Amino acid sequence: MARTADYVAVYDVSSDTERTRVAKVLEGFGIRVQMSAFECQLTRSGRDQLKKRLADLRLKTGFVYLYRRDALSRRVGIGQCPENPFDDGRYAYVI
Repeated sequence: MARTADYVAVYDVSSDTERTRVAKVLEGFGIRVQMSAFECQLTRSGRDQLKKRLADLRLKTGFVYLYRRDALSRRVGIGQCPENPFDDGRYAYVI
């Protein structure tokens, strides 16, 4: 089985059309945790595919940052946090 790593993708795009396109791409790779933030579990090839799909959008009104979470780092939630979708077998990912 391919090894995965955890990533956080955040974006700031001012055009509604471009922002919608960014969100559609990211929805195919991860789970939305905020309006402009996604958590993703990606293999190396999945990460490369995501980067290519985002680059192909040729954004003119903003940017996307992709951060890799360290293997030893843990998510700390404060308040009424949603469940961790990656611990649940109900989700399927198409890459």
